[in-house]
Amino acid sequence: MFSELDMKIGLISGYKIKSLKKSQIIEVDTNYGTVSINAWKISQHDVFFIKRHGKESNLPPHKVNYRANIQALASCGVKRIIALNTVGSLNKNIKPGDLVIPHDFIDFTKNRDYTFYDDRRFHIEISKPFCPELRVLIHENAKRIKKTGVHNEGVYLATEGPRLETVSEIKMFSNSADIVGMTLIPELVLAREKGLCYASLCIVSNMAAGLQDMIKADDIIKTSRNLEPIISEIIVSTIKNMDDKIRCNCIEAVKGAEI
Repeated sequence: MFSELDMKIGLISGYKIKSLKKSQIIEVDTNYGTVSINAWKISQHDVFFIKRHGKESNLPPHKVNYRANIQALASCGVKRIIALNTVGSLNKNIKPGDLVIPHDFIDFTKNRDYTFYDDRRFHIEISKPFCPELRVLIHENAKRIKKTGVHNEGVYLATEGPRLETVSEIKMFSNSADIVGMTLIPELVLAREKGLCYASLCIVSNMAAGLQDMIKADDIIKTSRNLEPIISEIIVSTIKNMDDKIRCNCIEAVKGAEI
């Protein structure tokens, strides 16, 4: 089913992707545990999909095995990763139902496994954390399919969870961040440590604390589910339009990182 010559693409999400009905499940052993991956083809590309929150989708953000997930994709030969992240908005110009392709992040997490290099001094360069090539491709396809409410940049505020943020926390970051979520970090950083291209498509489910009435889980789920068909279409279209040749320099971040 899978060819050594085809481009291998990773997809990490809590979202359902319609094409998964045709997938096969493989178990990948890593240094950090076994990861279940749905593997299937879109056009000429091999796609490896991981449910971020585990097989049963029951792991809260701070308990996700990020290192195992990224190592599993890397061991499958993946070179590019598209992540789907549900977020709240700190920016009044970004509304529930909108999509954001972030360009930068602020890390407000506190207690996660942040690196593959706990045994040595390895300082990954991250001034441009997201793959510019992937970001453009995702934005082009999202804009063509959804047409409105698509933002080609934004700063992602990563929080620890599992609780939502306080009004004061949101106020503190409101001049610096546009969206807030719990699952981007350390996933992005770990992908960069592996020299992988990584970009995120963020689905805005609600306004952040203090910018709307009480935030309820049911409302977040409802907004997200309403967008599932569009998200599936965007992801499949993005992958179909992906070139085999990588022109960015994401892999260069690994070079010279170790002291």
